[in-house]
Amino acid sequence: MREWSPSEWRREWTAARGPMALFVHTPLCGTCKAARRMLEVAAAMLPDLPMAEANLNVMPDLAQAFRIESVPCLLIKRADGSVAKFYRFGSVQDVLDRLEAANRTGRIKPI
Repeated sequence: MREWSPSEWRREWTAARGPMALFVHTPLCGTCKAARRMLEVAAAMLPDLPMAEANLNVMPDLAQAFRIESVPCLLIKRADGSVAKFYRFGSVQDVLDRLEAANRTGRIKPI
């Protein structure tokens, strides 16, 4: 996953066509580290799905724009431009199921 900088996130998000995933984290968050490992496995299994990450500590405007309540957070931009927001990273399979559903149909499979 490529880390977005504070100056580019808005442009990158707007330019990206769905589906795509954005992992929002903070560097010192232990739960974020576990979620990152799950996403790395899922990303390896879905190489065609664009994924990026953003450090929320340096992007408070990202938190405001998407009303992010806590980290880790996974934002999935659907093909129609709408956004799904997830805070639960139960297992690699849960994450993979959501990402596969978005990649296959542009819609998010509820879990």
